[in-house]
Amino acid sequence: MSFVCAICSNAFTTNDTEHALYSTKCGHLMGKSCLERWARRNSNQGGFSCPVCREPVLYRDCHPIYDIPEELLKIRFNYSEDEKHIEDDILNRCILGTLEKGSSFLIETGDEEIDSESIKFFDVHNGFILIAGNENCLCENSDFCKYFLKVYKGVNIIYDRIFVSSNFTAVGFNKFRKDAVEFCVGFENGVLQCIVLPLTNGVPGAPNESVYYNDNKRINSICFLKKGEIVYSVGKCNIFYVYNDETDWKKDWLKNVDIKLNTITNLNSVNDHVLLGIMDGKIYVFEKNKTPYVFYSEENTEVINFTYDSVADMILIVKSSQSESNEKDVSHVLGGVSKIFDYDNAGNRREIYISYPVGDLQNIAYRLPKKFKPTLTSTKDCERYFIYSFVPNVENGKLQVHFVNDALKVVDRRKITCFDRCKGIFALGESKLLLSKVLKIQIVLMYETEFTISNYYSLI
Repeated sequence: MSFVCAICSNAFTTNDTEHALYSTKCGHLMGKSCLERWARRNSNQGGFSCPVCREPVLYRDCHPIYDIPEELLKIRFNYSEDEKHIEDDILNRCILGTLEKGSSFLIETGDEEIDSESIKFFDVHNGFILIAGNENCLCENSDFCKYFLKVYKGVNIIYDRIFVSSNFTAVGFNKFRKDAVEFCVGFENGVLQCIVLPLTNGVPGAPNESVYYNDNKRINSICFLKKGEIVYSVGKCNIFYVYNDETDWKKDWLKNVDIKLNTITNLNSVNDHVLLGIMDGKIYVFEKNKTPYVFYSEENTEVINFTYDSVADMILIVKSSQSESNEKDVSHVLGGVSKIFDYDNAGNRREIYISYPVGDLQNIAYRLPKKFKPTLTSTKDCERYFIYSFVPNVENGKLQVHFVNDALKVVDRRKITCFDRCKGIFALGESKLLLSKVLKIQIVLMYETEFTISNYYSLI
């Protein structure tokens, strides 16, 4: 059984502090502040029911427990045993009515440290985690450096490979597939490698690999349109697509379009003929065989990253004032995505995508790595949408959870260690609604040399 408060599922604090360990006469353990709040809100003729067993209790019968070793207060969960227990405990208290609406919990369930290696690129999908980077090389000659590529199911590694030929420049999962683990890796030397791990009852099989060459031009970004169809940006001005299950060579995404392009990064697919990507510090729409146009830009700012949620048709944008520094003062803005009709220079009617403001995530101004990736996740239940964003506030070292449906209200703040080295936050899989009342979101926090997995629960 986990040594945590029976009301909030958080750890206890030391004696004579806010959340010090208290016990009821029936032997159930909870933090002092939680017990006091419960007693006030459920008082009945001077007593109340125990939040665990419903036994009648008087507050004077509750007492602190002293001389608990500090090591016990800081004990870590046994992930394999305690994760299910904690979730059952939260659901049981929801059924009993001992949890208030808006109650939330962040429970770490696993972590993985990458010894002597630096994570440079990463992606997640359907419970799988893809990371790529380089071993920490002491020599100045990059020809002697090694580059690693790993895929995890949770914290269990299922694919591990070392490269020595060229550095990674982009990675990406095929998020349209659940029957296999399909991902692509781009290299500095223009090589694009696609790897498919078939799944049989959830167990990955032997990898099937395909390789494409691009005239020694750097691969800048990768995304998938559907099963086996890969889109990627190359060098300073090109977008190509290939079919991984066919022998046909690459095809130009903007065929017969006469326009000068610059380097394109952060490709995201809206559908099988529309992409979003960053060029010249702005977000563009790259529609197949049509002239690109600006989707989002702001004067005196540069877009450095974004996350697009296709379920809610929303986009979470990371922007900053333009600077050559590797670290920047950044902020987040949330926008919706919609389509309108417009006319081009030739007078032709055309359907285009536009963004409209939903709001700024307030009180978020801090320094982060240039390529920090935020999270926007949504769940649909019948006709209801529940949309959350997870963004860091490095100045106070806390993870801020925003409930988008409620005017971007900050519904939770959680202390996170070493947040200044965080490179991104991801939703590991699809959010789940438990008992139609408890939303469960599994998130991954990616750092320079490790990642952690946590379950976030919120009573809605």
